[in-house]
Amino acid sequence: MAEDSRDAQTPGGGLSTPEPKKPKHDFPKSQVSKLWEEFGNPEEPVNLMPGAAYNSAGGKPKEVTLKDTITSMSIGEIAGFYKVPCARESLLVGIGTGFGVGSIRVILGGLRVLWPACNWAVGSFAVASLITHEICQRQRVIERDGMREAVELMKELKLKKQQERDEARKAAVEAARLADEERQRKSWTKLSNYKFW
Repeated sequence: MAEDSRDAQTPGGGLSTPEPKKPKHDFPKSQVSKLWEEFGNPEEPVNLMPGAAYNSAGGKPKEVTLKDTITSMSIGEIAGFYKVPCARESLLVGIGTGFGVGSIRVILGGLRVLWPACNWAVGSFAVASLITHEICQRQRVIERDGMREAVELMKELKLKKQQERDEARKAAVEAARLADEERQRKSWTKLSNYKFW
């Protein structure tokens, strides 16, 4: 007979891991996906903490240890750290700056300053990466505020257009009613239009 699909064992003998919940809609990278990224997916619960659940009725949250943090991260998350917004750009700028500063120190000082040149390279890498990351994050905040304002303006514009359509529809209905009354008033089939004296 067929195996029960509810078994926790996979055919290889290992435990099956649940697949991560995917969003209901899979949009290409557009304004909609940026909005979902910034404001959250409506399908995902908002008030859940990662790890242990917090009892808001007076219970204390479980202490999060380094071991819990490490076990909660997957290899895919660690290997894909560069996919975090602004990380790739800041790392590339930091690497370029560190290489440039370290190279200039070695060229100007010779091999006797090789160790201090490495220190300067690492320091300039860290400073340039941090500054670039902060600038990028501020630009993202400005872009998010702009998107929020654009969404509000689009809602206002949509309401305004709807009101204009409603007013135009009412005016058209009123004009049609007046035209119909005028036609009825001038109609030759209406007996009250004829006067016999």
